[in-house]
Amino acid sequence: MKQRGRKSAAALSVIAIDGKPPRLDPPTSLPEAERTIFVDLVNACEPTHFRPSDAPLLCRYCEAAVLAEQAAHELRQTGAVVNGKSSPWIVVQEKAVRAMVALSMRLRLSPQSRIDPKTLGRQQVYMGPKPWEIVGE
Repeated sequence: MKQRGRKSAAALSVIAIDGKPPRLDPPTSLPEAERTIFVDLVNACEPTHFRPSDAPLLCRYCEAAVLAEQAAHELRQTGAVVNGKSSPWIVVQEKAVRAMVALSMRLRLSPQSRIDPKTLGRQQVYMGPKPWEIVGE
């Protein structure tokens, strides 16, 4: 993966051909695992989906995702019960997943948060015959 840091003045002066704003870049302070999730997530969405003001929430989402994965790995290795007691990784995983769920709604990453009730009818696929197909019958 290409390391993304500060952009040069020349790179900032180039206008995108399609007229869309550039995709959000991860902060340079973000560790590699979180950076990978950040870049993958930003690239999986429309270029206009995230704004610079979303970066702090998106960073927290990526941190929670990495922590949830680490907790899941630890639970797979040691099990949910260690020496007759619940593993502390259960709490870590639960809190990380809870943070991910809350942040995914705020960042409009979950299916429920992408659905606008006002336009839901227009998004449905029409299954019947088209009106112009009925006219000739």
